[in-house]
Amino acid sequence: MTTLTKQQFTQSLNGKTLSIADAKDDARLSGVNLKSSDLNNDGQISGDVEAGRLFDEIDKFDKNGDRNSVALTQRGRATPVAPKIEAIGEKAQVDTLRALANTGPRSNNDVVLLGMNKGSSHEAQSLRNRGLQVQHIKDARVDDTARGDDGKTYNLTTPDGVSGFVGSLKLPEAQSAKIKEVLNRADPDAKDELAQLTKTWAKGERGEEIPSRLVLSGHSVGDGVWGDHNGEIYRRDIADLAKAMPRAAAQVEDLHISGCYSGGQGHVDSWREIFPKAKTVWAYTGSAPGSYSGATTHLARWDRATRGEVSTLDRNVARGTRKGDNVATWSVDTGYNNGEPTRSYAEVRQDFDWSRPDYDQFFSGAENVENTQDGPLRDHYNNTQRLIQHTDLPQEQRAQLTAHRDSTIRLIYYSKSVAPNFQSHHQDQIREGFRSVGMPAPDFSKLSRLDALAQISAFENKVGRLSSPPAAAQSLLPLLTGGLRDLNSAIIPSTWI
Repeated sequence: MTTLTKQQFTQSLNGKTLSIADAKDDARLSGVNLKSSDLNNDGQISGDVEAGRLFDEIDKFDKNGDRNSVALTQRGRATPVAPKIEAIGEKAQVDTLRALANTGPRSNNDVVLLGMNKGSSHEAQSLRNRGLQVQHIKDARVDDTARGDDGKTYNLTTPDGVSGFVGSLKLPEAQSAKIKEVLNRADPDAKDELAQLTKTWAKGERGEEIPSRLVLSGHSVGDGVWGDHNGEIYRRDIADLAKAMPRAAAQVEDLHISGCYSGGQGHVDSWREIFPKAKTVWAYTGSAPGSYSGATTHLARWDRATRGEVSTLDRNVARGTRKGDNVATWSVDTGYNNGEPTRSYAEVRQDFDWSRPDYDQFFSGAENVENTQDGPLRDHYNNTQRLIQHTDLPQEQRAQLTAHRDSTIRLIYYSKSVAPNFQSHHQDQIREGFRSVGMPAPDFSKLSRLDALAQISAFENKVGRLSSPPAAAQSLLPLLTGGLRDLNSAIIPSTWI
C-alpha cells in the first residue's frame, strides 16, 4: 500500500497555488468541494491552512480509516484518491505529488465491444469464453434511452433528456457541454450505444481504469458502423467524443474495427488520430466476416495477438481464415500493412475510370445486380473504395467520390433492400402522391430498377405539366428523384442497405 500523509501533502504545496477555476474543469476532481478550502475567497488554494483543508476534502474519498493519511494504492491497484492527488499535482505543478500518484492507466486485456447488430452478442460471448472481461454495448431495449449514473433512465431524443443523462455523470461543466453536443447530434437509434460508451469513458475521465481494448462491430463503408434496423455511429461521433474525453481515449491501446472497408490507410490514420495512445489497429480493406461467419475466429486471433503490452500486430495471424485476406493492420513497431504492394494514385485512379461505365449501366437499369458480393458493380465499388482510401487523393475530390461511393453501395443493394425499405417507409406518401395526379401507385419493391426509373420519370413529367401540383405530389417528387433515382444518402440511410 502506498500512502500520502497530510503533512507530506501540505509541505509539497508550500509556495504553490492551485487555481480553483482550473481545477474545477478536471473530471478527476469531481465531487471535491474546492471552494471550502479557499478561506480568503481569492479563487485559489495556497498556504498550509488552505492546503490542510483541501487534504481533508480529499480524505473524504479515502477508506483507510486514518484522517491524517490517504491510500494511493491498495493490493497493487490505484485507489479513488490517487487520480485526485495526481490532478492536484498537475494543476499546482508539484512534481512529487504527480509522480507519487501516477499509477496508470495500466494496460489490461479487458474489452469494450460496441456492437450495432444483434449478432454482436455472439461476438461478445466468444470473447468471454476466452476468459476476458467484456463490456458489451448493444441496442437498448427502448431505442435512444440510457441509464445514467444516478440509476435513472433518460430519453436521449430530447435535449433535456441528454442534459439529464450527461449531468448524472458528474463531469465538469465545460466537458459536459461538449458531450451533450455529440449526443444531440448523433443519428437516431445510435444515441443509446454512444451514450453507453460515454458512460464508460466518464470513468476514465475521473481517473479510473477502463478497458484498454475497443471493438467497433457493425456494417460499414469506412466512415463508421451501423446495424440492421438500428442507427449509425460515425467516426466523427467517436472523434468528437474522444476530444471531449481525452483521458479515456488515451486508455485505448488496441482497436478492432469489425466492419467492411474500414482498413484503408487513410481510415486507419484517422482512427489513430482519435486514439493517440493506440499501439495496434485491426481493420478490413474489403468485406469483413459476419458474426456467425468468421468474426469470432478473427476476434480470437486478435485477442491472442494483442494480449498484454504489445506494440506489434501481424496481419498474417488471420491467414487461412474466411476474409483473412481483407485484414489490414497497423502497429507501432511495424506500421501499416494490408498485404498488397503499394500502388500509385494514378494506377488506382485508372482502375476507377476503367470500371466507371459499369456503374452507369447499373444506374440506368440496363443491367441488374445478380450477386451483391461479386460482379462488375462490386468491382467498381472496390475500385472506388481504394481510390477514396488512397493517401494521395486530392482533398477537393474526396466529397464527390464519397457521394459516388455511397450511391454505388445503394445501387448494389437496390433490389435486395433499398427499394423494399423505401416502399415500406414511404408507402403512404407514394400512394397519396400518385393518386393526387391521377396515376396508379406502383410497388417499387417489386419493380426492376429500369421499370422504377420509368415510373419516376412518368410521375415527374406529369407533375411538371401541372400549373399547380397537389401538395402530396410535390412532397413525393424529391423523395423519388433524390432518393430512389439518385440514391442520395440523405434520403436513403445506410441502415437500409
